[in-house]
Amino acid sequence: MRIIAALVGAIIFSFMAVPAPSSAQVSIGVGIFVNSAPPPLPVYYQPAAPGPDFIWMPGYWAWGPGGYYWVPGTWVLSPQVGLYWTPGYWSWNPYCGCYAWQNGYWAPQVGFYGGINYGYGYYGDGYVGGYWRGDQFYYNRAASDVNINIVRNVYYNRTVIVNNTIWNQRVSYNGGRGGDPARPTRSQLGVLHLRRRPMTSSQVDHVQIAAQDRSLLYRVNHGRPAVTAAAHPFSSRRLPAHFAPIQAQDRAAARVHILSPAIVRQRTLMHNAPVHQPAPLMMHHAAPTYHPVYHPAPVHHAAPAYHPVYHPAPVHHAAPAYHPVYHPAPRAPAPHPAPHPQRTKAPGRPPS
Repeated sequence: MRIIAALVGAIIFSFMAVPAPSSAQVSIGVGIFVNSAPPPLPVYYQPAAPGPDFIWMPGYWAWGPGGYYWVPGTWVLSPQVGLYWTPGYWSWNPYCGCYAWQNGYWAPQVGFYGGINYGYGYYGDGYVGGYWRGDQFYYNRAASDVNINIVRNVYYNRTVIVNNTIWNQRVSYNGGRGGDPARPTRSQLGVLHLRRRPMTSSQVDHVQIAAQDRSLLYRVNHGRPAVTAAAHPFSSRRLPAHFAPIQAQDRAAARVHILSPAIVRQRTLMHNAPVHQPAPLMMHHAAPTYHPVYHPAPVHHAAPAYHPVYHPAPVHHAAPAYHPVYHPAPRAPAPHPAPHPQRTKAPGRPPS
């Protein structure tokens, strides 16, 4: 349970990390959970910077009393020299099955904004529309529209635009099906440990007035707002062109898509709770009747008595004495005299 509570706290804290300057901002941006995805970003043109040291705040889809509405991009002044604007973004929240808004903020570095390609310097990773040099802001004319007759601190670098564009689609949310797959880098996560400042009062007025203009509602303009950008933020003296307040039906249509923080917490707990499987059905059978079986004891036969058998020792006979026997050498046979040849009488002459 401690792990689940920590997860819930981390989710809620991520939405409340940047303090809100007014309660009105809370009703528009902080802690918003919606069960429908934000619309794609419209294509629009950036107006020229009205003067030096203005920072571009890109347009985005916010959630207000009438549902999704377009906040036109505009040029704003930084609350302090050396600070950059990190835009807010929508992110898919798998714990509640909804989309949650992450607030933008001012910091010495640009942090993670979901990898969303907002354009005009915000191409998904950092900001390449310009940089601070001392107490003056220098504009990259390859990414920012400036009038060089008014703004003299300019340069041109298109390479950084290519290197920092990580997502070319017009999707306006991070994560989930069809969302931007970007994940924060170590450097971007480090920005969370820096001192951050929320929207300025002029930014808050700009967002609140846009939320009250019916022509900026998505359900009315279907993704093509009449006003996409403004050189100066909206104010009570500078309203959008053709401003018309939202109506009761707009509010009623939006209420069905909003989720309260209590519902989000409940869904988060259910998402992390262990699944309890029902115990298997145990079949109880009657124990079988015990019938003892007689096993006769084994018969132990006495070991036979030991009767030693006499085995006489083997008789060892002395070897017979050795008596040499004289065998005379055989004699050679006596020579036989050679036979004498007998003279044969010559045949006699016949008697005369």
